[in-house]
Amino acid sequence: MAAPAALVFVLVSSIGIAACGSGGAATIKLSVTSGPPGTAVDLSGNAGAGCNVNKPLGVEFAPAGGGGRDGSSAVMDVPVASTGPWSATFFVPSYLGHPNGGGKGELVSPGSYQLTAPMCTGGGSARATFQVTGALLTVKTEKRYVGIVATLDGGGYWLVQADGVVSRFGDAGWFGSLPSSQALKSPVVGMARTYDEEGYWLADAAGHVYPFGDARNYGSLGAAPGAPVTGISATPDGRGYWLVTASGRVYPFGDAKKVTGSPTDQLAPFDAIGTRLGGGYVVTTATDAAVYEFPGDTLAAGGPGNATSGSFVGTAVTPSGNGTFQAEANGQVLATGDATYYGSPVANLQIVSAPLTAIASTPSGQGYWLLGADGNVYNFGNAAFYGSGLR
Repeated sequence: MAAPAALVFVLVSSIGIAACGSGGAATIKLSVTSGPPGTAVDLSGNAGAGCNVNKPLGVEFAPAGGGGRDGSSAVMDVPVASTGPWSATFFVPSYLGHPNGGGKGELVSPGSYQLTAPMCTGGGSARATFQVTGALLTVKTEKRYVGIVATLDGGGYWLVQADGVVSRFGDAGWFGSLPSSQALKSPVVGMARTYDEEGYWLADAAGHVYPFGDARNYGSLGAAPGAPVTGISATPDGRGYWLVTASGRVYPFGDAKKVTGSPTDQLAPFDAIGTRLGGGYVVTTATDAAVYEFPGDTLAAGGPGNATSGSFVGTAVTPSGNGTFQAEANGQVLATGDATYYGSPVANLQIVSAPLTAIASTPSGQGYWLLGADGNVYNFGNAAFYGSGLR
């Protein structure tokens, strides 16, 4: 499974921005006010008294001054207390959708962006400015962990970093890492293994796919995609793979079938793709945990209005293909369909030393591993711990 590329985790003192309307009593606080797409920002605010706890607060990220294409934006629906406090962990997206319908999405490029949160009474809103400092496809890579893939028997796993370095644990074999000269072109965003576990593929944000071991090269994107690639998933027999972009477009290679229908970019940003063993795949969104199943173009779970306290960073599919485990950046896990919830760092009161970036399921679907940007691995259910890249 994949994770947002170019994750930057910064801990600094929060900065308060005064609200407009409702007496200016509320603030949006940001843990950091600038960075490239993928930057993790802790948000918090107070929407005032009289909030409906059953109606999440729509926090919008859009170009400052209404400079987006036809109103393009990303919206996260955040839980709010009746007295007004709310908080969330937000990943600056690489692509903006069009949640109000119509129009087209657009890449997030360097410049000023505005975060807006409505007040519960008085019709005002709180605003804060975030300065995007670079584009995802050109951001310099760092030694942060972005992907975890389990072996066929669940007796081990691989971890991959944004610079293409692969590490193995348990019974996972090592078949090489990406040379630094190639990793500098674009950050690695995901990894997939071959059917016989004797190889794997690495995919970067620009759509290049790099094979290792007995993994065959079935192709890469010939030109830069309209939106950064955010994930890769192999077909059940390992003779092909799909790439998904932040705009929701899916590209098939090898024996991966081109499935009829695809989510529109107004639903963007998309964070991951996962294979359904019975055929097809699921794609998921980063801001509202929407799960779209293909073939069928079916919204199986989540979607607009679904309350979440953190951007979603990765998805693992159950063996039946009818359920998903989705990881939130802040350490929580959402189980949908026939997936069973086995816990999370937040529920276990564990300290999450860095935002989560990826998730992998055990072969039976009765457990999962979560990966932090610092290489820390958290195991739940029947997922065994085989080590971590924690520095």
